[in-house]
Amino acid sequence: MGVRMCMRLVAIPLLTILCLATFAIADQGRPGRLVTLDNKEIVFDSIMERDIVKGWWNGSAITVPLNTVTEITFFEAPKVDYSIIGNDIKTGIMGLTRRNDGKKFVLHDAFMPADCNCSYITYTYRNPFTGETLQANAAIDGLQKIIFEDGVR
Repeated sequence: MGVRMCMRLVAIPLLTILCLATFAIADQGRPGRLVTLDNKEIVFDSIMERDIVKGWWNGSAITVPLNTVTEITFFEAPKVDYSIIGNDIKTGIMGLTRRNDGKKFVLHDAFMPADCNCSYITYTYRNPFTGETLQANAAIDGLQKIIFEDGVR
């Protein structure tokens, strides 16, 4: 009786919390590659402060969670269209590849909102010699694609 009570009050909630924390940590660090306009690849461990893509699909506004996308293709160089609370918003035509089935969608006037200057993407990468995690920025208007490793088959 005491063992069952201990399992119900301690072990099951502890395992549930551990499982949820594992999913949250795994979702934050999606490694991949940024492909620049001159076909150079930048390997990253995660993209910071970018959780969604917003745009227009079939004439309707749409918000797409980034964790449901395996590849983002910039069909035209994003341009600064307007400013929201001091943040420049770069919009353009983006192609998104859905994670679960690989189907491609095209969004118009699409952008990746953030609480920063939206003209660049901040990403983390690992120093291969020391293992230290570092940060860098890449200009959005200099990118062709963002490819996440979990989508490469």
